[in-house]
Formats: sequence, structure tokens, C-alpha cells
Amino acid sequence: MDLKWVSYTFFALSAILHVAFFVVESLKKKKKDGHKLFKLKPEDHSAVKIWAFNQGFYNLFLAIGMAIGLFFVHEGRREAAGLLVSFCGLSMIGAGLVLFFSAPHLRRGAYVQMVPPLLGFFFLAFHVFHLAGS
Repeated sequence: MDLKWVSYTFFALSAILHVAFFVVESLKKKKKDGHKLFKLKPEDHSAVKIWAFNQGFYNLFLAIGMAIGLFFVHEGRREAAGLLVSFCGLSMIGAGLVLFFSAPHLRRGAYVQMVPPLLGFFFLAFHVFHLAGS
């Protein structure tokens, strides 16, 4: 199996997960009982609702950037693909690391956020090193 496609699969999974984060944070969180999603007290819901709404769009924009980067891969536009996939993937990993270290009780979410792009870069590196050795 070509490791390039394995890396693309993990990058695509990263984009899909970030769309799901958008849905949860920006759409479901706005509902009256949205506090249940993040295990908040009902009285705290209104205080964080706008934060979650904004955070959800941040995740959506990263997903869109990753999807456009993967489209550029398909089109053979390596430089544009590399820039977008790298920026979005590293941003996803960075945000996951921030969550990991700042909120130990949310580490599972941090893993979900950062492991797919990490694996994407891991398999992409193997693909690149394999090409360089050929």
C-alpha cells in the first residue's frame, strides 16, 4: 500500500473530525440543553455559549483548509497542498497540545484532535523518505 494514501486518509479524518467539532460546538451548543454536551451546570451555559460558537467556527475553518489542501494534492499543486495541509494539521496538533496540558480532564478530546494529523504527518514522512531513497 502506498503510504501517501494512508497519510491522506488521516488528514481527511482530521478534517471530518473538525467538522464534527463545529457541529457540536457551534450548532448543538446553542440549544437550550447544550450544557449537557460539555458537562456544564445549566447556569454556566450562557456564559460559554458564544465562546463555543466561535471555537466551532475555528474548527470548521481548519477543516475547510485541510480539505482544500487535499484537493490541491489531487490536482498536483504540491506547494499549495503542502502549505495548507501543514498549516491546518500543525494548528490542529497545536490546539490539541494546548488542550492536553491546560485541561487534564479533557485529554481524551485532545487525543481525538491531534492524533489523526500526527499520524498523517508520520505516514507522509515515510512516504517522502521512501521517495528520497528510491
